Amino acid sequence: MTYLRRLLVPLLILAMLSAIPGIPLSEDLRGYPLVIHLAVGTVFAGVLAVFLIQPPQGMRRLATLSWLLISLGLVALVVPMLGWVAAESGHLWLETHGWLSIGGLGLLGLSASIQRRAATDQS
Repeated sequence: MTYLRRLLVPLLILAMLSAIPGIPLSEDLRGYPLVIHLAVGTVFAGVLAVFLIQPPQGMRRLATLSWLLISLGLVALVVPMLGWVAAESGHLWLETHGWLSIGGLGLLGLSASIQRRAATDQS
């Protein structure tokens, strides 16, 4: 399971980096960045599904909350993909996907910082 956790973080960062061309709210993510984002995101979602089936023991609350936000971001992406909403509100769901994912990545970084600080204080 540690190997999966170490694989998830670089995949998540790569997915975020490939989404940078779509960051301005008035711009859509199109072309090769979108293809790369979807490819990395698909692999990430598959590994995350395996990761969620057998969650690691001893995970801190903040790290758990960050992975929950990232997972909810993926669920927000599924809603417009399945056609459950109108085209006008589909864009809102896509933006929600992005903001939840960015929030989860930020909390994951904060969790790692706190954990590193606690490990340093114990030494």
